[in-house]
Amino acid sequence: RPEMENYICITCGVEFAESQGPPGSCPICEDERQYVGWDGQQWTTMAAMEAAGHKNEVRPEAPSLTGIGISPAFSIGQRALLVQTEGGNVLYDCISYLDNDAIRAIEELGGIQAICFSHPHFYDSMVTWSRAFDDAPIYVPEVDREHVMRPDPAIRYWDGKPLELAPGVTLIQCGGHF
Repeated sequence: RPEMENYICITCGVEFAESQGPPGSCPICEDERQYVGWDGQQWTTMAAMEAAGHKNEVRPEAPSLTGIGISPAFSIGQRALLVQTEGGNVLYDCISYLDNDAIRAIEELGGIQAICFSHPHFYDSMVTWSRAFDDAPIYVPEVDREHVMRPDPAIRYWDGKPLELAPGVTLIQCGGHF
């Protein structure tokens, strides 16, 4: 019997719910606002990314703002931002890969108390990130529910009204390309 895996779409970087084999398609890539790669739908896993030499890069961007990326670049080149506040840290957007060095570095910065996004291309491995940081709540707009490929109790579907995630950090739903 095949092992259950959380497959990750190589094109958009979104992690899917556990399955014995890769999903047949990625609804985010099949959406008219995205694309399926030239070589067709392809999948990986976090373990395969580690074996391929992927690592997280955690670096300061500005005071109280830390960028988190993947090297070598993966998917569409997403990066996450850790917004650091005295009332708790918020991860804005997410990336597909998470390694132990990044977990330690983020813990040294105060961890993650909430996760939110600009749009579904950044839902990536949001559940993996949440679980690594004490099941930090994940805020997804209700209108994007169909784009959540890995459901989890940490996900809070949000009605789109301004929501304060930490003192001085308010989540506002804006129009965009998704």
